[in-house]
Amino acid sequence: MRPTALASVVLLLAACGDHPPPPPLVQGPAAGPKTGSLTLEHDFGVIPHGEKREHEFTLDTKQLPDDYLPLRVHLDCSCGHADLAWCKPDGSRRFVDGSGGATSRGEADERLVLRLVLDTAKKEPIDLPKTISRGFIVLQKATDLTGTDRVTWPMFVRFGIDAPIAVHPLATLDFGRVPMSVPGTLVTTLRGDQAHRSLRCLAAKSDHPDLAVTLEAGDDHWLLRARATPRELGNHRATVVVEHDLPGYRLELQAVWKVVPDLEAVPMPKLIVTTPLGKEQDKAKAIGQFVLVTDHDPTRSSEFAIHEVVTDTGRDFSAHVALWFEPVPEQPRQHRLFARYLGGLRQGERGRVVLTKDGAKGPFLPIELVVFDKK
Repeated sequence: MRPTALASVVLLLAACGDHPPPPPLVQGPAAGPKTGSLTLEHDFGVIPHGEKREHEFTLDTKQLPDDYLPLRVHLDCSCGHADLAWCKPDGSRRFVDGSGGATSRGEADERLVLRLVLDTAKKEPIDLPKTISRGFIVLQKATDLTGTDRVTWPMFVRFGIDAPIAVHPLATLDFGRVPMSVPGTLVTTLRGDQAHRSLRCLAAKSDHPDLAVTLEAGDDHWLLRARATPRELGNHRATVVVEHDLPGYRLELQAVWKVVPDLEAVPMPKLIVTTPLGKEQDKAKAIGQFVLVTDHDPTRSSEFAIHEVVTDTGRDFSAHVALWFEPVPEQPRQHRLFARYLGGLRQGERGRVVLTKDGAKGPFLPIELVVFDKK
């Protein structure tokens, strides 16, 4: 970048929920937007959960120290949306296309408007104290053809969320990994907040056939029980709607889970051995050469056995690699499978280790095995 060019501004972003004061605008050596007069701020107050709020800023680009064109806008809040548009007196809008060319410049009768929309229905149904969400507008000097002369125009949005129904401890039903043999189960509690003590929950419904939900009434609360039945491998998502007697409020809980096989190798079914092939590998050097293997099925032993070790061509490979298991503390159904090179190869080799639960009957867990020559 040229010494006289205006350096790009670096703005540190913080996620919704952080409470530090807005950081000062950091600029390059040349003059840029004036922090005090140009920083955009708006306080939405405390928003009832499920409702939207909207605010517009009219941006006076004449305050900028040079001829800058708007490119795009960023807002770090997950429940927020922001857009930039050139607006005419009759209300018609022309959205900024981000090109940095002639179409990014406003006409004589147009004003540049930044529109912010917060939709609290996209947030978890929990109270959120007043917080700061940060964002910025990216502008580029009109004469810049490379994108190196850019600045950011900061903005700060303050808001809180008031949820009429307290959901504890889980506002999102995250089952994590659900093995094929063991359904996932979760329980969370619902009750009206201090302003809605008389609220009654009536029923719960799931939009996914593999997620069953029920409501159980307590003295002053309701238990929501959820059960994820594993049928198809992969990631799954569902929405749970809780019906109640509070008018105008829709309570939705998101549910997520991943169905995994009963026999699993993580982080991936692959063992990598890297060592000089001219000699046997020292056991201490093999300490990081392992994969975690798990049998999630509680009806059988968690132990595995080696069924075969072969190359990709089917040739026996067991004389060149030693394999052994070690238990994982506090994880009774999980073991580490280690691999150590024993020697005898002239070049690297690829193959597989096949684990079994019951000899030739299986079931089996194949794991890729790769031996690299470390020169």
